[in-house]
Amino acid sequence: MPKTITEQHVRKIAQMIRNWSIEHALDWNAVCIGAQGILGWDNPPTRQALDKKIAIKVSYKTKKGHLKLEKQRLVDMPRPRSTLDAMKKITRLQAENDELKAELARMAEMANRLIYNATLAGLTRERLMAPLPTIREPQSRKA
Repeated sequence: MPKTITEQHVRKIAQMIRNWSIEHALDWNAVCIGAQGILGWDNPPTRQALDKKIAIKVSYKTKKGHLKLEKQRLVDMPRPRSTLDAMKKITRLQAENDELKAELARMAEMANRLIYNATLAGLTRERLMAPLPTIREPQSRKA
């Protein structure tokens, strides 16, 4: 009886490809070896067998393109001139991140307070979440 690749196998293999790490090279040989574990076969499937499945083929091409763009983005990223410059930038970004987190926490606390007070005043959630009215431009009068 020939071995078959079911739709469930195809979905799992496609998911494996979508979750592929950038640290490992994505090629058909690696996909075949990874698919072997999913399929539970003694030998890995052939590239041609996997390439015939459209979901696997599309996942492979999409992920390959994404990895290529990610690699190019990393190559194009400006490098700091020294370790000291990199440390200064990291420290500045961490401070900025902490400030933004604190601001977000203050905004969330204010939103909770407004919702609580509005509820005490008798406003319903639907009334609170109603869209803002649109402001129309005044039409010019014809002379």
